[in-house]
Amino acid sequence: MILRSKACKFIVIVLLCFSSWLLLQVPSAFAEPVKTPQTCRVGIYITSLRDFKFTDKSFATNFRVWSVCPTKSLKPLESIQIINSLESEELSNSTIDKKNLSEFFSTKENVYWSQRDISAVLYQNWDVQNYPFDRHILKISLEENSLDASEFIYTPDLKNSGYPSTLKLGGWKITDFSFQEEKSAYQTTFGDPELISQQGVYSRLTVAIAIQRVKYVSFFKLTTGVYVAFAVAMLSFFYQTGSDGFTGPRTSLLIGCLFSALVNMRAPESVLGRTESLTLVDQIHIIAIVYIFTASLATIFSQLTSEVGQGKQAKWFDRYFLFRLFTISFIVLNVIIISYAAIVG
Repeated sequence: MILRSKACKFIVIVLLCFSSWLLLQVPSAFAEPVKTPQTCRVGIYITSLRDFKFTDKSFATNFRVWSVCPTKSLKPLESIQIINSLESEELSNSTIDKKNLSEFFSTKENVYWSQRDISAVLYQNWDVQNYPFDRHILKISLEENSLDASEFIYTPDLKNSGYPSTLKLGGWKITDFSFQEEKSAYQTTFGDPELISQQGVYSRLTVAIAIQRVKYVSFFKLTTGVYVAFAVAMLSFFYQTGSDGFTGPRTSLLIGCLFSALVNMRAPESVLGRTESLTLVDQIHIIAIVYIFTASLATIFSQLTSEVGQGKQAKWFDRYFLFRLFTISFIVLNVIIISYAAIVG
């Protein structure tokens, strides 16, 4: 019995020691509460949108960004980064200690109000496939460049952010405006020794401004040449083929129209920039070129028909069938592709 009692005491002591050792191995995270990231209320007001450059893939903007922070140590405007900025300039900067009369940071009697006026040129990947019925979303993204999202996040000032109703865009109109905070994750910590994970997450504010084109003068300038070339090419059906063979005025006219359409096809690049997609303007040019080339083939058929003594039949076929077929089908095809582009935008 004595031995059994001693054995039980020994087992109890061993279990107590083992339990104490396990408790010492528990991560400190269980003992320490999870930190809530600090925050400042940040807003943005767009004062200018201009210089929409399709060839340079950019646009310019002026805006004022402000922050309201509960402590002086928080200075988000000093560590803010403008994403996709080609160039930027700070026009003014100020920080003022203000009495807090708002519902935010209600426990603080005073808060710190900072402002920055910024002028920037931002990258924009313009989608001009449906030009001139194109719609775009201009984005201005501001990201915290110093503190991880576990330490600091933005709180968007939705009430005061926006743009003036009198803002002029020159041929465009704003159809929507949104402002939100999101987390931007990177597959790196950028060498931050305080971050254990292999991913860095930072707070980001994104302004999304939807715009739509309302003026189409430039479209008519780009397509007038090809439409005139097609119209002149259709007049070739009223030229009579005959003794001049394939070197007559009808052939010369069609060659000139085809050359004009090909040259005019290069003009949109100077306005819309180079693009790998087939734009509406490209489609119009390609259709016109195909029609003019087909009209040239019709000239060969008409000439061969005339050479076998069927000149009257060739004349009727050109003027009353081919002319109407080409003209009507070209107009219908253009109405279809232009209507589709207008709907899709």
